[in-house]
Amino acid sequence: MNSNGYEQDRHEQIDAMDFACRFFKARGGVVEDQGLTRDILLPEAAAQTLGVDDFFRVGPEEIVEQGRLKVHAVQLNTPFLDRMLTLAGESAPFARAELKFDYIKTQGFDRLIADRFQFHKSKVRVMKTGEARTRYLVLTCRYTAQSDEIKQGLVEICVNLDTGVVIPDMARGLAHVQKEFSVKKARGLNEKEIEAIRTVVSRYGQNLVEDRLASFVDSMNRRFQRDTASLDAYYQALETEMRQNLSRTGLSQDLVREREEKIAMIPAELAAKKKDLLNKYGIGIDFKPAAALYLTSACVTVFARLISGRSHTDFTLTYNPVTKDMDPVACQSCGAGTYGLGLCSSLHINCPSCLAGAVSVGPGS
Repeated sequence: MNSNGYEQDRHEQIDAMDFACRFFKARGGVVEDQGLTRDILLPEAAAQTLGVDDFFRVGPEEIVEQGRLKVHAVQLNTPFLDRMLTLAGESAPFARAELKFDYIKTQGFDRLIADRFQFHKSKVRVMKTGEARTRYLVLTCRYTAQSDEIKQGLVEICVNLDTGVVIPDMARGLAHVQKEFSVKKARGLNEKEIEAIRTVVSRYGQNLVEDRLASFVDSMNRRFQRDTASLDAYYQALETEMRQNLSRTGLSQDLVREREEKIAMIPAELAAKKKDLLNKYGIGIDFKPAAALYLTSACVTVFARLISGRSHTDFTLTYNPVTKDMDPVACQSCGAGTYGLGLCSSLHINCPSCLAGAVSVGPGS
């Protein structure tokens, strides 16, 4: 085996063992490092689901092959690891982590805000800044686009749980940020937070998968247009043939009337067939959660004032050290995250769409 292959196997083995230990701890187990092996003590119920004794050892396959008692192989493609992966996949995994940063920006926010945001008939003034903490949720969803065919995939949606807005590109930046995971049993979201996430997925989900489904949508549209053209040609030929038959001599009045009635029904029948095609090639998209990562993070809260003429209102913005950018601000009318801000007549901070629609619904109204 070449050195590259050995290193790859070694990394896979370490990753599998790391997963196994986190799996045991998440189910209330105790893990003790014994060098190449780990001693595991599991609660009775957790041990029964795995089909093992309460106390056992896990290790690489070569240790098991040496005949050591009660050592279960934890390595890719081994039955024991496969059982753990199956159990782990029965419900959407929920993990918690604290983000760690060596440095967080402390100044220059006025320039950053001016460059990032667009202000409609208004201007912004930074009043002060302060260190703070905020919460994010990275939700991995499995999407299913259902039409005459099915297209499936995964998409990540990152939401600031304190503002309810989607944070673009944050999930991509998380790969380079140090994380300290909690090994305690993670508490899930409360009902209010779950409902907020449902709203976010409903509002932004289709936009997030638009590019991934572009070729799928084009394919369904082409097939719809092809079948629609075939229907038009068929019913046009049918009507032409039926009208030609009417010109035949010797037809009774009843037969003529019957055929004319059938010709008159062609447009309705064609419309019904086209509706069936539209239902066949129409695309419905469903989202189901596959995993969730709950993050707590240091941030900078920027206290600002939005000024429009003689009117003004105070609001806060969040500097995100992961994206090294400002998070979008939640529109106080529709709740959507926006980088375009303006004051409505009721002095609420609104997005461009709500400003254009003259909407003025304040928080809690």
